[in-house]
Amino acid sequence: MIASLHGILLEKEPTRLVLDCHGIGFEVRVPLSTSRRVGKKGDEVKLLIVTRFPRAGVELYGFLEKAEQDVFRLLISVRGVGPKAGLNLLSRLSPDEVLDAIARKRIELVRSVPGIGPKRAARIMGELEEKTAPVQKGIPILADAESALTSLGLTHKEARGRLARVETNEEMTLEEILKLALRQL
Repeated sequence: MIASLHGILLEKEPTRLVLDCHGIGFEVRVPLSTSRRVGKKGDEVKLLIVTRFPRAGVELYGFLEKAEQDVFRLLISVRGVGPKAGLNLLSRLSPDEVLDAIARKRIELVRSVPGIGPKRAARIMGELEEKTAPVQKGIPILADAESALTSLGLTHKEARGRLARVETNEEMTLEEILKLALRQL
């Protein structure tokens, strides 16, 4: 898969770029936030890429920041939310705003994005609440701890429950958090 592209900007439209990477032109779909910041034709651009393989061929989605790429991947992991809806959300909201809206259950904010109706917004909230909850607590290592606990066979809900009962701080290591979480009944 293509993980990143580094090249010269040949074409620029609001949500579409064409990058010349050593003589090969790559068409990349981008959110408006990325399009606004890439510069103008002829500028050198480096994008983080999400590659998709639909029936019609290969699609590339580009982002300037890892946070945008990560939130896009989260969004398109939701059943019924495709790349277009993911780009629309990131065109309207920053990655932090998307995660905050999910954590605070601000469904009306997500519904305000074109192409996101009430059912799709509810699905986004329901499915991503589990995946983003530990990060919203302010200690990023909790996301790693939840992932480790789920790899040991716990559900996301069980893992979050155990982590919620553990008193953590930013100085704790992943191993310390896991030991305390595994001792929880």
